[in-house]
Amino acid sequence: MSYGMYLITAAGAEVPFPVLPETLKVSSPGKDETVDVLGLGEVLLLRPKGLRTLAWDGLFPVRAIPAVTGKLTAPMELVRTIQAARESRQALRLLLLGTDLDVNMAVGVTSFDYEERGGEPGDLYYSIELTEWKPHGARRLVLSPDGESAVDTPPGRTGAPETPKRYTVAAGDCLWTIAKRFYGDGSQWGRLYEANRGVLGPDPGLIYPGQVIEIP
Repeated sequence: MSYGMYLITAAGAEVPFPVLPETLKVSSPGKDETVDVLGLGEVLLLRPKGLRTLAWDGLFPVRAIPAVTGKLTAPMELVRTIQAARESRQALRLLLLGTDLDVNMAVGVTSFDYEERGGEPGDLYYSIELTEWKPHGARRLVLSPDGESAVDTPPGRTGAPETPKRYTVAAGDCLWTIAKRFYGDGSQWGRLYEANRGVLGPDPGLIYPGQVIEIP
């Protein structure tokens, strides 16, 4: 599969990056800390890792150039879509195809700068940084009978659990079109991928007719 990089907004708008960056920096900060323990000296306390960040510099060209590998869209249209997504305060999804990097994930735009340079009217050079986004919501604490401990649980649901639907992939299908068919919103394709990662493998853009997936 050829390389491709896209941002998909919560509203379903697609931001293709027509010129792939020369360098894509992926950072995964650690939260480990060292402490002094009596009789042992300095020890390392292992903590959950921090959120991943991705940053790169790129170009939105106004016309086709040799470096263009993806869909060409008016630069200011791409800028406006990114800015509108930031203002909506909803997560986006970064989709990177044709690479072994594990960066197909929900993200927020931490920073975004762009500029037009002399002698290149219409072309926009930009710098962008994305930070991994994880869903979070209300939780509740349930006290144990002894009143001394609590269990953190998500809010309960009423009624019997729904039986997952199953769908057999047909020729011409992709996760976007399947999500559009079942959810009415193609940008929900990531929901399908997370529920079927074991079946589909590491590349969400590569599915085959005859595969059976669950529709959560």
